[in-house]
Amino acid sequence: MPETRAELDVQHLRLKPSETPSDIPERLSFSALFDKKPNESKLKLQILKLALELADSAADLWKSAVSAPELFQPTQCILSLMSKTKLFGELPETLQTRHKIILDNISRRIKLGLGTRAALTLQAHRPIPIPSYLPKYSMTYSLDTKNDPNHDRAALSKLQHQHRREKKSVIRELRKEARTEAVVRSEEGKRKDAMYQEKMRVATGIMKGGNNVGKWERDQKRKRR
Repeated sequence: MPETRAELDVQHLRLKPSETPSDIPERLSFSALFDKKPNESKLKLQILKLALELADSAADLWKSAVSAPELFQPTQCILSLMSKTKLFGELPETLQTRHKIILDNISRRIKLGLGTRAALTLQAHRPIPIPSYLPKYSMTYSLDTKNDPNHDRAALSKLQHQHRREKKSVIRELRKEARTEAVVRSEEGKRKDAMYQEKMRVATGIMKGGNNVGKWERDQKRKRR
């Protein structure tokens, strides 16, 4: 995050060796922000102590992250430079001890994080031979034949082909039977029609003959009179 404070504010945050208290202050409280006349040296020391504790908590929180060394190397550098300044010797002994412990913890975690890294390698797997399918040559070979190297897939394809062939054969036989049955029904219908026509012809002849006989008898009776 870029620095947005004025230069004078940064100067006010600096802790001078002559202003450092001899004892370590208690934890920074929220109510201290509302003091009308705060002890600036005490507040600055409390802020320093709080910053150290936050760095230690963050290092413990992100210790399992892969990028933990890169995250906390700047913090390690700042704490190392801080221990070499004149101000560090004027700090309370308890705070100096806590500073060294936190610096050691961060340095150890960075070292462990770098030590657990390893170069990327291929999987340690046993060699698996690549299946090779050699074509089968024959004198009767044709491009129309289907030679699938996968036996299961070839068997399934063969079964499907056989099913389609049998289905077509059954449909063909059913159509033949339907045509034969239609022909038989047609011949039976023609025969029945012929019989019916013959009966009608005979009946019509009888009716016509019967009318002529009656007319002849009536004529004979008329002549006798």
